[in-house]
Amino acid sequence: YPSPGAPDLAKKVQEQLTSSGFKCALDKKRGLDHGSWVPLMLMYPEAKIPICQLSVQSNLDAAHHYKLGRALAPLKDQGVLIIGSGSSVHPSNDTPGAVFGVARWAAEFDEWLEKTLTRGRYEDAVDYKRKAPNWKLTHPW
Repeated sequence: YPSPGAPDLAKKVQEQLTSSGFKCALDKKRGLDHGSWVPLMLMYPEAKIPICQLSVQSNLDAAHHYKLGRALAPLKDQGVLIIGSGSSVHPSNDTPGAVFGVARWAAEFDEWLEKTLTRGRYEDAVDYKRKAPNWKLTHPW
């Protein structure tokens, strides 16, 4: 996906996160992850949108990432489109009990997450380990 980079935006994001108490380092050599370019390729096939990619910190919890999103939110008022991509579950097509590649437990978790988010119950989504059905199956790591 041959989109232009956004070094000025990357610096602005770094400043925003740092001022909000987050540690943030720039990596000018890393290319785009498929989690960035796949949705953007579908949204902007001409690839003329500048991109600044952030990495998920898999060693940190949902509360950390929620706070990170809140710290980035003011950038929306400056015309920045913020996209979070990825799957809410990680089953495979050979998951036992799968129908059309989706296991019942995965669908139940996904339905819970959708309802939770659309109802604005963000604190429940952050506390998914206590609130969500089947969370351990959907996030086995």
